Amino acid sequence: MVGAQTQREVLVVASGKGGVGKTNLALNLSIRLSRHGARTVLLDADFGHANVDILLDAAPRADLADLLNPTRPVHELLTAGPEGLGVLCGISGLRHERRICDANPAAYVAAVRRLAQACDMLVIDCAGGARGATASFALACNRLILVTTPEPTAIADSYAMLKLLFQRGFCARAAVIVNMVRQQAEAVDTVRRLQRVAHRFLGLSLENLGYVPHDRDVLAAVRQRRPFVTRYPHCSASVAVDAISRRLSLLARPTRSPAGLWGRVASLFF
Repeated sequence: MVGAQTQREVLVVASGKGGVGKTNLALNLSIRLSRHGARTVLLDADFGHANVDILLDAAPRADLADLLNPTRPVHELLTAGPEGLGVLCGISGLRHERRICDANPAAYVAAVRRLAQACDMLVIDCAGGARGATASFALACNRLILVTTPEPTAIADSYAMLKLLFQRGFCARAAVIVNMVRQQAEAVDTVRRLQRVAHRFLGLSLENLGYVPHDRDVLAAVRQRRPFVTRYPHCSASVAVDAISRRLSLLARPTRSPAGLWGRVASLFF
């Protein structure tokens, strides 16, 4: 029984909307988690618009569809990233996306479980919003990491996402990271606003993982197709991500997977 087994830590990085720097943050956070000693795999689960390979300037060895072949060892599918990070790139293009959507749900559940068992931390970078695959992954994780910015629209969309997940039965740990912060005060205000409404209307406790300051070196690294934590390891954004990764490394503990956890992943294709 899945519910009686101890599973690896599965972190889902999500956002209420696009444009908040979620994928870039997920990549750089995963690199730092790997550096701190956790065997980490980053799964790019943005179906149809995968771009982690672009940020890494890497040629993918395989993609998410290849994981559905149970005869292929996981280590053969992973693209090598910095600091020992393993990356399984997502699906780009409608033709490849249909390969996923036509898959047997049980085969997909087994594939993602196999990926999680090959590491200490599986970080899943989802598309923005809380529909379809993103919602299913969020409902099946140990910890949801919600990325937002201090912009009012981003905050509103973050709460809307939490509300939708709550209505669908979300019960995992949830945390928030405020990205692109210009002043510490606006990060504090953003977290407090989200914590207040999440607790009052949803009964959810949101953990504050910290904030990442607005940093010109981040944009420079993107243009160079390099992770900013390796290209500019001492910039303010890298220092912030390193602190967040250390906090996650300390907080991450093996937990008993709730009944039906992997079954909820199957809802991706129902």
